[in-house]
Amino acid sequence: MAWQMAPGTGYCEVGGELVFLDLARDKYFSLKATDRVTFERLRAGLPNDNEAISRLIRTGLLTEGSGAAPLNPASVEIPIHDLAGSEAPFSLRMALASATALQWARRSLQPHRLAGTIETLRVSKRRIGVPATEAAAADVASLFAASRWLMPVPPRCLVDALALDRILLSRGLAVSLVFGVLLQPFRAHCWLQTNERVLTGSAAEARNFTPILVVE
Repeated sequence: MAWQMAPGTGYCEVGGELVFLDLARDKYFSLKATDRVTFERLRAGLPNDNEAISRLIRTGLLTEGSGAAPLNPASVEIPIHDLAGSEAPFSLRMALASATALQWARRSLQPHRLAGTIETLRVSKRRIGVPATEAAAADVASLFAASRWLMPVPPRCLVDALALDRILLSRGLAVSLVFGVLLQPFRAHCWLQTNERVLTGSAAEARNFTPILVVE
């Protein structure tokens, strides 16, 4: 039987830990003891006893797959460049689009909605099928940044990333939405990026985090 990561879940290896993100349950956690051994054996393609697998399935991490997709940790190269130095004129059209997208993003943060929202974004990106060109994505992101200060919605990495992702997709532009973690002390972060630049927040900040889930 083949197993794969359940929709809305991802993991990474950081600080000697296997850290997981489960959007449906809105939580981060690590596997310990027997559960970690079971997962390590599973991703190595080694046999496990049924009770151990059953416990792991109950965590919500795994779902039965149709093929032999590897249980790999999240992986993406974080760019060293961001929008610093980019200047865009104020756009009333973008300001209106930003206000709508930010309100949508805030509603999407409700625990029972977040996993579905992320899956919808993933499906939209795959429907587009090709990554956005660097120039087009940067132009839209710069216009968003130029109008963001007008919005009464407090800045928050996930809200801003979701809002800009929605705006980009409405223009047929697909970029990567990345969730990352930092241990000791634990922190979580989220940003949008192309291959060449971080579009929300700074590249320096994003590069402090280990990607745990990449939506593309």
